[in-house]
Amino acid sequence: MEDFRARAIARHFILLSALCFGEAHAQSGVRVFGIVDAGVEVSRAGKGTQARVVSGGDAGSRWGIDGTEDLGQGLSATFRLVGGFSADDGQMGQGGRLFGREAALGLVKRDAGSLLLGRQPTPVSLTNSFVDAFYWMGSGGLISLTRSGATAAQQVIPQVVSARADNAIKYYSPEEWKSVSFSVLVAPGEKSPQLGSTYGASARFLQGPWDLNAAWGRQDAGTGATGQITSYSLGGSYDFHLVKLYLGYTDEKNSCTTCTGALARATDSFKATQSEFRLANLGVRVPLGRFTAIAQAVFVNDRSRYQVDPGNRNAWWFAVGGEYALSRRTTLYGSVGTIENRNGSMYALGSGGVQQPANSVGAGNPRSTAGNIGIKHVF
Repeated sequence: MEDFRARAIARHFILLSALCFGEAHAQSGVRVFGIVDAGVEVSRAGKGTQARVVSGGDAGSRWGIDGTEDLGQGLSATFRLVGGFSADDGQMGQGGRLFGREAALGLVKRDAGSLLLGRQPTPVSLTNSFVDAFYWMGSGGLISLTRSGATAAQQVIPQVVSARADNAIKYYSPEEWKSVSFSVLVAPGEKSPQLGSTYGASARFLQGPWDLNAAWGRQDAGTGATGQITSYSLGGSYDFHLVKLYLGYTDEKNSCTTCTGALARATDSFKATQSEFRLANLGVRVPLGRFTAIAQAVFVNDRSRYQVDPGNRNAWWFAVGGEYALSRRTTLYGSVGTIENRNGSMYALGSGGVQQPANSVGAGNPRSTAGNIGIKHVF
């Protein structure tokens, strides 16, 4: 690694493994890596102008260790441990988990694919980032949108935002296939009263200027409970060289009665027996030397089942932004996004995965607008 401290940590880790387990000599490689992301956000949604320092406006801050061991005949053992944190206050992410972003171990066969066990990203979440012109960055990224209820925020695309599944068994197709790849995930609920089993699958075609994607996901309610979350994410991009065009479609239905956290179905001020949102996005990325200009329009179609019909809550969301590469590893970024509110929709825009909290939208269906600038360093 180019970073001296990262290389030092990696050497110490390998030495410790050798002393403790006596098998580090067989290790093909151990790597320490991460991202530190911090920025400033200014937003307005009918309650005056709000400003805050955020971490993860482009990509969630994280640190991780991964490694492989060559077992011969094209077979390798592999592991990946990734923990999230907030650069603005130093706290651990994902509810305080040590490796909340990923913790997986498995086997890789060069011509047969890989099988991994542990906490892993869901196929529908990964696919959604590929169809988003902002790649989830800033106030234009698809995961920045939420509904800010009086006492709780409700996710518009909950499975995409929750991003990961515990107890997962995940298969990836062989890298040798190159243009075509797919993945399948099954995660037993293990009799949890909150979350039942999780399922997912994805397929990707990546060749020349084309990047086409499709994914499906399902989250069952906890043991003995009813309801589930189903999700789809479709679309991709075409690179015209002067401009890269993105087209995406995301659909999530949530009738889960026990799901918690990002998967929860908010019922306070929204009073929906089943929430469903369809997002259709059209975006572009225009490379201009070290700078990349980004623009995207999203139509938000609210098809939820409300106890009392509130009227039309569909909305248009527009965003522009850009990224400037200071170096291969350090990037400046910024964006501005705006979305309309109507009939108590309470839409609010944050910065990437850093969303607005509950009760952040004022009365009278105000327009929600957010802007952010930040810096991201990859090591």
